[in-house]
Amino acid sequence: MPEIKIPEVPPPPVTVADSIKRQVIDYDEYTGHVEAEQTVDVYAKISGYMQAVKFNDGDLVKAGDLLFLIDTSTYQAQYDQAVANANLYKAKYELAKTTLARNDKLVGSGAISQELYDESVAAVNESDAAVKAAEAQTAARKVDLDYCTITAAIDGRIDRTYVTQGNLVQGGAGSMPTLLTTIVSVSPTYVYFDVDELALLKFTEERVAQQGTRHVPLRTRKIPIQITLADGSIYPNLGVVDFGSNQLDAGTGTLSVRAVVKNPDEALAPGMFVRVKVAAGRPYDAVLVPEKAIGSDQSDRYVYVVNDQNIAERRQVTLGSKQGKDRVIASGLKEGEKVIIDGLLLVRPGKPVVPQVGSMEEPPAIDKRMLRPDEETLEESAEPMADPMKSETSAEPAKS
Repeated sequence: MPEIKIPEVPPPPVTVADSIKRQVIDYDEYTGHVEAEQTVDVYAKISGYMQAVKFNDGDLVKAGDLLFLIDTSTYQAQYDQAVANANLYKAKYELAKTTLARNDKLVGSGAISQELYDESVAAVNESDAAVKAAEAQTAARKVDLDYCTITAAIDGRIDRTYVTQGNLVQGGAGSMPTLLTTIVSVSPTYVYFDVDELALLKFTEERVAQQGTRHVPLRTRKIPIQITLADGSIYPNLGVVDFGSNQLDAGTGTLSVRAVVKNPDEALAPGMFVRVKVAAGRPYDAVLVPEKAIGSDQSDRYVYVVNDQNIAERRQVTLGSKQGKDRVIASGLKEGEKVIIDGLLLVRPGKPVVPQVGSMEEPPAIDKRMLRPDEETLEESAEPMADPMKSETSAEPAKS
């Protein structure tokens, strides 16, 4: 029986490129949500029928702008009555004072009794008290009359009106007042996100190593953040962390953190969910390869390196952070080694390959605005760190 010869499989063609070393920075990402800096629920303080609505739904309003008018007829009548009562008691007071002045001259000569004189003194005091009570009542009625005019408490965007003209509204702090509308401030706005306990401990230990203290108020550290919207676009304005809760949530093991962000074009609306990116440390030099050059074998990660004899060597590596389409290789690979970046499926360890020269993709440039002011800046940058909140807009940083 003739021997069957199996044809030799030619070495597969692959694309190789030298691994590169670049300065990169790691980021931590969190899920956050947007809240308005100020939110005002507009309630009626007095009861009555809605006479007029003086805004269009969704308008931008200024503090002091007229929003609603409640029918004033009842409160105007009560105020007029209070003014009339005050004038009446003032007239009685003037009469009592005149009577007292006259009796004061007569009591010494015995023309009137001491009892009559004492009654005139009491009448003056009583009239004076009645005048003050009437004036207080007049002021109270004036407050009720003024409450018929409802104005905006803050600058912001107003919601739709919940009560239209002609409807009865219920006012008063002790009852269930009628909610008329809401106003939310526009710019700046807040972004809240939760930092896990491990990240918090890491930042604390870094701060101890750098500054010898465990606590520096977040407001003074001016840590910048970058926001990514739901559609993947990067919001052009950076935010600045200005608050952190004084305790962790025991249920989730997280600390609530707040950043303030300029929002001049109202791209950030209260209630939106965003991705928050924060620099995790200083820039550092790292070896990088494209993400597609990395293979996996259960929990192991590896790359193929081509030696001088064009033999593929499997190299187990430890992965670092993602940098755009590249991945940091924390260990297992050196700068300048020829890494197979395309054609991995046909490669076998220890077998020859036919290399074709390719090139590595450059990682995204470090956005210097994202460097924390308490961290060292890039070696080639001699410019001082700028406060992200001082510039209204800026160039869009590269995605990572």
